[in-house]
Amino acid sequence: MRTAAVVNLKGGVAKSTTAINMALILTMIHKKRALLVDNDIQANVSKFFSVHSYDYKSMEDVLRDGEAIAEDVIRSSGRYGLDVIPANMNMDAAAVDLMLDQEASQLTRLREVLNQVEDRYDYCFIDCPPGVGINVLNALAAANDVIIPIKADKNALDGMEELAEVIEEIRPYNPGLSLVKCLVTMFTNDIDVVKGEEALQKSEYSTFNTHIRFSKRVNSWTYEKGKSLVEVTPRSAATKDYKNLVLEYIRLAEGAER
Repeated sequence: MRTAAVVNLKGGVAKSTTAINMALILTMIHKKRALLVDNDIQANVSKFFSVHSYDYKSMEDVLRDGEAIAEDVIRSSGRYGLDVIPANMNMDAAAVDLMLDQEASQLTRLREVLNQVEDRYDYCFIDCPPGVGINVLNALAAANDVIIPIKADKNALDGMEELAEVIEEIRPYNPGLSLVKCLVTMFTNDIDVVKGEEALQKSEYSTFNTHIRFSKRVNSWTYEKGKSLVEVTPRSAATKDYKNLVLEYIRLAEGAER
């Protein structure tokens, strides 16, 4: 199983949109098996697939229980080949308790759960909140790849140095971490956006060749619970770009495994 953490210190950069659509495109078009981990108390992924609940086990239990069973926290997305580990607001308190427990394996709770199902899925995407809390550190410690969605503008590089430092600090705990790539999202031909993308490409940070163009259709897509952009707006620029992104990611992941 190839695991990617979708991370940025900023909000509103299309992290959830990216994680959801990459997972759905992989299962629908490429016939892969995928697992989506909702690592955010806002629970966008859980709500999108109608698995948000306080009655079932979730990421709260992953963070609280050093012996959590993967089968207990995984829910069906309702889509063939795609499952979800959901989240809810209780995860916040669990994260605080984990940080205060000096005797716990603080960084490996999520990895230990994912290791239990590594033969069951081809890909796993971890949708992370803004910031670098203990839940995000767990995602980085479990990931082979880090995908960093970035809204390209004059502030595109804000926070990248801090995030890059956190990723480097995690590497000793995760020797399997290999690919770290920025993804330009909400791209337009506005001069600030074009210059922002150029600055990112010229920087020290590796960037996907594919960028995701801005599309008004994405805003309406968020109300289409459980469906991919491919199904809701197949001809939109963003849909075409996400399909190309998945192809690029497959090539990179397969190359990294050789």
